[in-house]
Amino acid sequence: MDADTINTATSFILSRGSRGSMENAVPPSEGVTLTILTAGFAAIVWFLANEYKFLKEKSNVMDGALNKKERDFTWVDLIDYRLDYFFSTNEWAKVILLFGLSYVLVVFGAGLLVIGDSDDYDTISEAAWTSWTYVVDPGAQADAPSELIPRAVSLFVTLGGLLVFALLIGIVGESIGEKIEDLKTGKSRVFESDHTLMLNWNDKSIAVIQQIALANESEGGGVMVVLSQLEKEEMEERLESAINAKENPLDLMGTEVVFRQGNPILENDLKKVSANTARAVIALTPPDFDSDEADANMLRQVLALKALDEDFGSDGERHVVVELQDVDNKELIKMVAPDFAEIIVNHDMIGRLMLQCARTPELAYVLDSMMGFEGSEFYFETWPELYGKTFKEITVRFDEAIPVGFRSEDGDVRVNPMDDDVYQEGEEILVLAEDDDSYEPNDGTYPLTAGDCSGNEEECPIYDAVRPPEKILFCGWRRDMSDLISQLDEFVPAGSELWLLNKIPANMREERLLDGGNKAKLKLKNLIMKNVVGDHIIRRDLKRIWDTNAQGEYTGEKVTLDQFDSILILSDETAMKSGEKGSTSSDSRSLAAVLIIQDMMEKMYQLKKKVRE
Repeated sequence: MDADTINTATSFILSRGSRGSMENAVPPSEGVTLTILTAGFAAIVWFLANEYKFLKEKSNVMDGALNKKERDFTWVDLIDYRLDYFFSTNEWAKVILLFGLSYVLVVFGAGLLVIGDSDDYDTISEAAWTSWTYVVDPGAQADAPSELIPRAVSLFVTLGGLLVFALLIGIVGESIGEKIEDLKTGKSRVFESDHTLMLNWNDKSIAVIQQIALANESEGGGVMVVLSQLEKEEMEERLESAINAKENPLDLMGTEVVFRQGNPILENDLKKVSANTARAVIALTPPDFDSDEADANMLRQVLALKALDEDFGSDGERHVVVELQDVDNKELIKMVAPDFAEIIVNHDMIGRLMLQCARTPELAYVLDSMMGFEGSEFYFETWPELYGKTFKEITVRFDEAIPVGFRSEDGDVRVNPMDDDVYQEGEEILVLAEDDDSYEPNDGTYPLTAGDCSGNEEECPIYDAVRPPEKILFCGWRRDMSDLISQLDEFVPAGSELWLLNKIPANMREERLLDGGNKAKLKLKNLIMKNVVGDHIIRRDLKRIWDTNAQGEYTGEKVTLDQFDSILILSDETAMKSGEKGSTSSDSRSLAAVLIIQDMMEKMYQLKKKVRE
């Protein structure tokens, strides 16, 4: 449409709209209405002309690419392609289409009503308003003049209005559905501060939520945000199942848990859960990954958190805890982000605890009461009034807490220091207490008698440094077996025996301990290793605990279960490799082994008792 055509149409419409009382004078309102209608219509024509030009060029290019072969597409295909592009790249495409159709209907209707020489429409403004009522109200055509042209226009515009209304209903319904789906899938941003953020979801998540809830109980509850690639509804269902469990149900104690779906290593998703304003961040290893791949993912996790906020973790207020699976990867985190996060290697820590608890059974009850926020737990606090006091003096300055050590300004913790170790300015006292606000120093009048053996040496306990060799049985095979054996070698007396009962052939165990060259060859000082091939959930294998050499031949040494000082049942490595189901299978095997061994030990005890009688 060129300028002459637009000017001609404008002059004609103005002349038609100026009859009657106007007498060829155009009111200002008519000029504004006509300008708006003409400008909008010209913009639509310009847009369509450009699109036609683009599609024409695209058609010529495609014809040239076909090398004069028969065309296998039509103009309809090109228009469909272009529409698909607009609707997929422009979120406002549907709204623009809705207003565009409405605008075209109003312009055409108004123009036809004025041009139709009807005495009922003397002005373009009146015609445009009437055309608009036909678009939005199908019943308005009942009031149309009796002439043919006005009624035909009202019918045409009303049918177009029904199409626009149907499009509007579809857009509104789809928009509401998308918003509800976004809310269900957890795509909205979390506006919280001073909250606890947990990244990823694995088999430890419910236990972590329980401990955070216990920690927040004294404050009347708190907010915990979980970001994971699992669907939000699935995480909510797992939490609900834990809350409604018949045995040991989860009690949130006023803590609110908010779930969001996203990738924890992406900056946008971390911002979505307000990671930069969180009080603490707990980064768990993602499930269904092997140890090295999971730790590599955690390395990226640390880098993402560090990049999010340069001050993250350096101000002493935000605490970041990162879980790793292999102790050999611990140095990687320290190398790229020193002093940024506290690293927990759960496999290594559990192994150490198992060794200590197996050799000292009472220790398990102590650890169970301390490792958690139920009952008493550890707290750090600064007490300026105790500066310059020795640790021996500080041990009697708290009536409702037990001092166990100091933490220096650079973060070094000294547990069970010497009695004459002095509490320096800037340090914190580590205590075991029921809560962080349940204790404070007394007035110092408590008599200093605890641990004083002066003049009373005969009543002080004396530790016997000479211990007899031990016999220890490992049932099963862990991925970090080499590290576990090395740690045990440091604790046991010289000449102790470690019997390994598992299904791995004896000639393959040395290679497995080397972990493909990632581990150094074991150099044991106190332990003597014995290899037994068998399954610890099969009773006959537990009856025949016979040592074999590297060639699988029996050496002649054999023991029975009642001869061991400690028996450790390890998670089965082959079962654990199959993910969550494998974890359940491994737990089942461990439980079966416990019951079988207890039953066999009980029968051995009864047999020996009968023989003695």
